This record gives sequence, C-alpha cells and structure tokens, in this order.
Amino acid sequence: MQLLLIHSHGFAWKINEKAIKDPEPLDEVLGEYSTESSVLIVFISVEVEDTKNRDKVILQGSDEIIHALNDIKETNVIIYPWVHLTKTNPARSSEALEMLRELTTNIKIKNRKLNIIRAPFGYYKSFSINCKGHALAERSKEILGDIDIKSSIEVTKALEAEDQTKSEFFILTEFGEKVNFRDFNYNQHKELDVFVKYETAKDRSISTPPKHVDLMKKLELIDYESGSDSGNFRILPRGFVVKRLIEDQVLKIAAQYGAMIVETPLMYSYEHPSLKKYLERFPARQYVVKSGDKDYFLRFAACFGQFLTLSDALISYRQLPVKIFELAQSFRREQRGELAGIRRLRAFTMPDLHTVALDIDMAKAEFETQFKMAFKYMKDIDITFETAFRMTYDFYEENHDWIKAMVQSLNKPVLLELFNIRYAYFILKFEFNVVDAQKKAAALSTVQIDVENAERFNIKYINDQGQDSYPLLLHCSLSGSTERVIYAILEEQIKRIEKGQKPQFPLWLAPIQVRIIPVTDDLTSYALEISEYLESRGIRIEIDDRDLSLNKKIRAAEKLWTPYVIVIGKKEFEDKTVNVRSRQKKKQETLSLKALEVQIKEQVKDKPIIARVFPKLVSKQPIFTREV
Repeated sequence: MQLLLIHSHGFAWKINEKAIKDPEPLDEVLGEYSTESSVLIVFISVEVEDTKNRDKVILQGSDEIIHALNDIKETNVIIYPWVHLTKTNPARSSEALEMLRELTTNIKIKNRKLNIIRAPFGYYKSFSINCKGHALAERSKEILGDIDIKSSIEVTKALEAEDQTKSEFFILTEFGEKVNFRDFNYNQHKELDVFVKYETAKDRSISTPPKHVDLMKKLELIDYESGSDSGNFRILPRGFVVKRLIEDQVLKIAAQYGAMIVETPLMYSYEHPSLKKYLERFPARQYVVKSGDKDYFLRFAACFGQFLTLSDALISYRQLPVKIFELAQSFRREQRGELAGIRRLRAFTMPDLHTVALDIDMAKAEFETQFKMAFKYMKDIDITFETAFRMTYDFYEENHDWIKAMVQSLNKPVLLELFNIRYAYFILKFEFNVVDAQKKAAALSTVQIDVENAERFNIKYINDQGQDSYPLLLHCSLSGSTERVIYAILEEQIKRIEKGQKPQFPLWLAPIQVRIIPVTDDLTSYALEISEYLESRGIRIEIDDRDLSLNKKIRAAEKLWTPYVIVIGKKEFEDKTVNVRSRQKKKQETLSLKALEVQIKEQVKDKPIIARVFPKLVSKQPIFTREV
C-alpha cells in the first residue's frame, strides 16, 4: 500500500466520469465535496500484495495515518484513492475498495475525535489542493504489512452495517401516495424541494457565514467566544431570556406529558462496559476530558445518564410507559468546516426525553403522541418546517397505513427514506427540519424507536409473570437543541425580510415585550408607574430614558424587533392612557393599560413567563455587541 500525505489549506473534488466499469455507487459517498478547513489528504493506492496480508496492511496503514495526524496536530482527514501511486500491480477494484473501507473504519475506531471522509472510488475526479508548506506538510510511506498482530482488526457492527446500508428517497404525499423523489412535482412545495436536495446531496459543509449570525449580534442575543473552542458561544442577557423561555416551554410540555425530570453528569468513562458498546453503535465526535490517568468524554446527548438511571430502577409493567426528561447541556466536536453559527455547533442544550415502552404497540402509541406534541411545539415557535420519516423497507410495509395517517395530519408531503437493512439502534424516526436562507436544513424535533439499548444498558421491567423483560425505548427531543431553535426563528424571519415583511419574535419569546418611551424627562416617573403595573402582570418592560430624539428612540426599538412601543406624552399622562405602536398589527392606537394587558395576554396565553434579566432603564444597559 502506497501513501502520499499532504497537509492542505482546504480541499475540493468533483467527479468528472467513470474510471472503471463498476465504480462505487454514488449514494454511498459524496460526488462533490469542498472544505476550507485545514485537512490531511491521504492519497492511497492498494496493490496486489496488500490483499494477501490485508489485516496487517490495514492495521499498519491506519496507525501510520493517525501518527501523521498527531505529528501535525490535525483532526480532519480525507482518504483519497489514487491508483497512480502504485509501484507494482494494482489490486482488483473490488478488493481495493473493500480495504479502503476497512482502513477508514479502523481509523474511526482508533480515534473517535477525528473527522474522516473517504472520496469516491472508481472515478476520474478533478481536485484542488493548497499544501501548507511546513516541514511535515508532505510525506510518503510504503506499507508492507510486516508487523505481527494476534487478532484481526476490530470493526464495530454499526460501522460495518453502515457501509453496507443502502437507502432510497421518496416523497410520501398527504394523500398516501409514495413517489420517487426525482419524479415528484415540487412546484407547490419549494422548501421541500430545497430540503430534499440538501438531504440527498449529503454535503454538510458551509463556505459562507449563515445569515442569522449578523442578526443574533444585532439583536444582542448571542455572540462568538474567542476564549473558547470554535462552536462554543456566549449567551447575552436578551438571548438568555429567549433561551430560557424555549427550555421552560419544553420542560412544561414534558411534565404535563407525565415525564419525570432528572439531571445526570456531563462526563462519562470510556471504560464503562455499556457505554463502550453504545459508543461503538453510535459513533460521534467527542470532547475528551483527562482526570488523573483516565479518559472521560463529555456527553453528546442525555442517553448515557438516563439509560444508566433506568438500568438501576425497579420498574413494573403496570407503571409503563415510564418517561424521564432532562435539559441536557451537551457537547459534540463537529467538523470545523461544518460549523455554521448556531445551526451546527459544538456546545448546546438538548431537551431529551426517553420513554420505556412495554412492546411495539405501546411504542407506536407513544411515538404518535410525541409526534403530535412536537407538531404543536413547532406552531408555538411559529416556524415553517419540512418533515422526514426514516425506517427500513420492512417496517414501512408492515406499518404504512399508520405512517400515512401521521403524514395526512400534517396536510403536506414529507420526505421518506427507506433502508434495506437496519444499521443503527432505531427502527423508525421522524424529524421536523427547518430550511434556512442559505438553502441548508437542520433537524429540530425528532422521535426514534430504539430496539437495542434496553439490552445493552440492562434496562428491564418486571412482566405480568414476575420475570425480567427488556422493553423498547423511545428517544425524543420535542424541540431540538435550544440554540438551534433560536437559529430557526432567526432564519425564518430572514426569509420574511426577503419577502418585504417585518421580522418579529412570537410575543411570548420576545426578550422585551414592551418598550416605553417618555417624550420628556419629567414623564419618566409616569413611565415607571406604567412599567410596574405591567410587570406585575408578567410582562417584560424597559424604558428608553436616554437623551435622544423621539424618532431615534423609536428606530432603536424597531431595530430590536420590540413588539409594543408605548410613547408617553403630556396628553397620555393627563388621560392616564398609553399611545401604543404594535409591530404585529402595524398600527398605532390609544389604549388603557388594562386593554393593553388583555391584548398581550391573549397572545401569550399559556406560555411560560420569566422576568427581565437586565436593567429596566436603557441608559443603564451596556452594549454587548459592536455594530455589525
């Protein structure tokens, strides 16, 4: 096996044409790829001699690549088949491809922190490369397989299965018709068209800053944190209000559903037997924490703590379904080229609900209930979304009427992905996805039926015969990560701005619901009196007491998407009324305080309420973000 390793500023390839009769299917790899991140490109040729000693060659090759990555302190790597490096005779195409697959899998297993991509095999490709030019930026290596190993390479079942999995995409209409995604008429479903193209392309990289980044700064919600790792953000006071309200609403829904609220640790041991097996079945990029001489990883979901909690619980079949919920601060070391503002980040809060179900009938019933809860939540945050259902062909054939009924309730077509085999722990999942202004998509709500982890984590219930039995489990995030919900709201408003509409938060989520503007300084005391009345009714108020013109104060409130602006002049003071500008109604009217209170309460209804978390007087508020 011949290796040519080049450390590059970015890399891109594009398929031009077939190089062999039966190249690798393009539904398994990316036909086109581009990244601007630094990356180690490993050009590889597999030779006839390698196939006679494949285990040793693969093991030595993966060790050599990991060693090179450690030398240059790089975590991004691309495996690029390049037969032109061959010194003797190239291996048969089928054998070479299989060895490259196993090499890639072995590298993933040896170092889960690496971000590894394999380029397609059997095609002529154009590529661009920009070698960094340092002392270790270029090297070559010949792998002879001349090391002694006692056992074959460990390849996890999950990754093996994923390599063998093939899926097909369809559109399932609200009328129950299943259509190949290429044949569907998208004329009335433009966002579905964008979503399907994004999903079928399987390219998660991003080359330009997302549009919501400027907005999150201008609105003083969230900003980058230069003192932390990429993908970790600082939440500013106004953003804290929005984030906490999103979380409180999900928490309230989960509690009303009957979920028990828990908190579990942030980090876990690689050596715990159940966790070790789980990581093999659910590979992800982890942050590693050193404690003494042991390695721990920061959780990328609440599954670990909740499953271990359930494994220690005594559960009767009479108590099922059992549900536990957590607002889980989570960490996932996503590939740098995939980080995109708060759409895809490395530190986030995931509302995570897990349900213990007796059997498939109970699991399906809970799945459907959670599906409806998530649908309602999407309405609460005023987001348009596209839906995906994913399952095996067998599950779909056995349950297609039930699936069609859920799709019909949405009254719009959905993306249906069907797998030839089950490669992961779930037999069924759905997602509600937002499509942003960059024509990228991101999953928000999701529910999955898990058929593996009860046994893996030794989660049992006592059945009606007094015996231990393994249940089914459901994974549910009603909203998706909190930060991604904020991204979705901002991107939704960007699309409205592009249509000439005024952007706005749902009133219950607005950081400030009412800004009071006294026309003269002597009216500030009346403004304070009004604010105290409205605040006692759970309405968030601030007062612009700065020495600015009325027009400038109104424009400042507009920039922050303030839902209601009250202008207080001499007449309003004398009449004990308020002059209200409504962003949503796009009109100005004179109201009593009680009438304004009723109007706001009708819109907020049963949504959570939190107090303002920054000074009431605008003159006392520091500016946290520079003008964008």
